[in-house]
Amino acid sequence: MVNEDLLRTLFVKKSLKNTENGFQMQMQNSISDATIIEPIKVEISGEGVDKEKYKDFIIDLNGEKVENKTISESNPAKFSVKALATLIFNRDSPLPEGKYKIRFTKLLTEEYGDIPFTMKERIRD
Repeated sequence: MVNEDLLRTLFVKKSLKNTENGFQMQMQNSISDATIIEPIKVEISGEGVDKEKYKDFIIDLNGEKVENKTISESNPAKFSVKALATLIFNRDSPLPEGKYKIRFTKLLTEEYGDIPFTMKERIRD
């Protein structure tokens, strides 16, 4: 079992931002090479947003775009050390400014099994 405090270091602070078509956040791997073998599942809740669940988003992994829903054991996503992943979520409207609880409810890796974690972040203007 990987320590949840250590997993939170994957998240790039202040990277939760609204975009023209929704919002995005970033993760940078400073821990160890990992191979993601199932779609990542994310829950976001906070000010002005009831719990929303996401599985259908794009991951920009060092410039290569991967549809999260296509990740599988036969089509894994390599998340190597120093890699930067931008998770791009399409949404009808931006997230309101405020605090959010972000929970990675499923993050299944070949090397470490499922490594879910929760963190808090805010949308700033």
